Order: sequence, then structure tokens, then C-alpha cells
Amino acid sequence: MNQLSSFRLLWISQSIANLGDSLYILAIVTFIYNSTGSAAFAGLFPVLRVCAQALSGFSAPLLMDRFRLDFLLWMSEMGQAICFGFMCVLFIALPSHWLIPTVLFLVLGISILHGWGIPARNALAPRLVPPDSLMKANSLLATSDQMVLLVGWSLGGILVAGLGILQVLGITTIMMFLSALALFFVKDPSKIVPSNQKKPKPWDRMKEGWSIILTNPLLRTLSLMEIISGLGESIWAGSIILVFVKGVLHKGEDWWGFINTSHFAGTILGGVLIWKMSKKIENWIIFSMLIGSLGIGVLTMIFALSANPWFALAIALLMGPPYQLRNIAQRTLLQSHTTAEWLSKVLAAFGTLTFVSYGCSVLLMGWIADHCTVQFVYIFTAGLNIISAVLALMAKKNTSI
Repeated sequence: MNQLSSFRLLWISQSIANLGDSLYILAIVTFIYNSTGSAAFAGLFPVLRVCAQALSGFSAPLLMDRFRLDFLLWMSEMGQAICFGFMCVLFIALPSHWLIPTVLFLVLGISILHGWGIPARNALAPRLVPPDSLMKANSLLATSDQMVLLVGWSLGGILVAGLGILQVLGITTIMMFLSALALFFVKDPSKIVPSNQKKPKPWDRMKEGWSIILTNPLLRTLSLMEIISGLGESIWAGSIILVFVKGVLHKGEDWWGFINTSHFAGTILGGVLIWKMSKKIENWIIFSMLIGSLGIGVLTMIFALSANPWFALAIALLMGPPYQLRNIAQRTLLQSHTTAEWLSKVLAAFGTLTFVSYGCSVLLMGWIADHCTVQFVYIFTAGLNIISAVLALMAKKNTSI
């Protein structure tokens, strides 16, 4: 099987897995809320996922030293499929008072497995496409991710309400097995194989990706951009956007869904545009990252000051393309300026930064919303993205692009 066929199977596999993941999230959150009647308790689910994925980012280098990336990614998807299958059995056989703690324990395991798979996927993709097609490949993966999330969040609620939680988890299990089946035929063409020679101590191996980031000026700047912009990522999820819709736009919960759908649609549109213009963007990749960050900052500021719901809906749509432009340019830059030998470990460290930043964002933005106004949350986030744009100028000094 050639590299292009392997990339297509990787793309298909990850699209199926992401759709299953979105259905599973809705099913578990609904189950926890229905069982406890507590929104706060249901909120533990995303916090648990983020903590587990951050933990897996620290431990992933140990596995990358032992397994090839294609096998590690397959192992991640197959492990999740088995966990989902076991979860379905528990819903049938386990008494209700034991179900929530057991399900949360499985969620922890699934999240760790998922966290191992993310850097493996992002490090495997550059090995399956020519260097001049890397941005197009990243835009295709990013667009597919957003399309699947849009479908999953739109369809998931209907399926949970119509079929039930157990049936939706069964569908997720089947999807994960199909994802693992597709990955079975993906072959890593790289000559890099895990060595049987004596390796450094586990702690030193876990630090390798972090050490490379800290000693490489470009990667250090990209990581700082990720931390700063990541602190504002939670404004499009959870209670923040709901408070904005009710308190500023004076609309009901249905407009929460409209705003989120508009934002997802914008990111899909942005991914398609970048896919079409990938050759031009590759020649201006730092400038693209700068424009993306600046565009997000300006549009977030406008969104914060808008009071008309239809205008806010349009701004949410327009915000999608700069989000994709910044994120795809950033990922491509990181992949193309890290050697293949170290890329997976650098991506594992980078992913940990992403998860930790998002977790901090949930806490920080909630605190700001409680002590200031929800509009100030968006103004503050706009400022973070403008700072990120300034950092993109610093990145220019560390590359010839």
C-alpha cells in the first residue's frame, strides 16, 4: 500500500473516531446529569477528560520509544473500542449505584488512550504526504474534524433522546472498531524504528520533547502562542456562551446552539478555503499565522460589543476562517521545523500544553464571568489573541519563511 492510500485510511479512521467520540461525550454527560440532577457533577466529565489527556501527554514518550507510530495509534483506537464495549456491558449488568464511579473510571482510561493517539496521528501525517502537500493534508484533517464535530453535536442529542444512552454507546463502540480496522492497514513508511539499545531513564525520556521546545527558539515561541491563545478557548463551550446569549443577546438556549453551529460552520468554511489556497499560504505561513491571530482578536472584540443576535451570529461565522488559518499554519510550521525523529515527542509535549491551557481557561473564564461581566470575558480573550499575533512576529525572526 502506498503512502497516499495510508493517508486516506488515516483520514477516514480519524473522522469515524471523532464522530464516535462526540456521540460518546453527549451520552455520558446526559447520563451523569440524569443520574445526579447536578450540572456541576456533570461538569466533572470534561475536567476529568482534560486532566487525563494532559497526563497521557507526559507519558506518551515512553510508548513512542517502544512502538512505531502506526501501531501506537492503532493500539489507542482499539483500546478505546474495547473500553466502550465494556462500558456497554456495565450499563446492562451493573447496579445503578456503582455505575457512575465505574463509568468515570473508564472515562479516565479512554481519555488517556485518546491522548496517546493525538500526537501519534499528527506526527504520522507528515510521513504519509509529500512536504509540499503538508498544509493541504493538515487543512483536510482539520476541516474533517470540524465537520464531524458539527454533525456529532447536532445528531448526538437527537440520537440520545430517540435511541437511549446504551444504544448510542453501542454505536460509538462500532465506530471505534471500524476506526481501528482502517488503521490496521496504515503503514508508517519512516525508517525510524524503536531501538532496543539501552535508553535514558524514564523521566529523562519524558522530558525530551519539552527540552527540544525549550532549546528551539521557534518552537518555544509557538508554544507560548499556544498557551496564551489557549487561555481563551473555553469561551465557545459550556456556560460562558450561554451566559452571553441570555445576558447580552437576550435570547434563549436555542441561540446557544445557533451560535455554536455558526462557529463550527465558519471553521469548516475556513478549512476548505485553506485547502484550496494551501500553496499560496505555505509561502506566507508566518504572515498567515499573524493574520489569523489578529483576525480572531478583532472579531472577538466585535462579538463582545455586539447586542444584535443576528450580527453576533454572522461574526461567529466569520471567526471560523482565521481560527483555522492560525491553527493549521501553526501545526504545519511545527511539523516542518521539527525532525521526524523527535516530532512525536514534541507534539506530545505541545498537546499537554493545549490540554492544560484549556483546563485553566475553563477556570479562568468562569472566574472572570463571575467577578466582572461576560462581555469582559470576550474582550479579555480578544486581548490574548492580539498578544498571540505579536508573538507571531517574534516567530518570524526564528525562521526564514
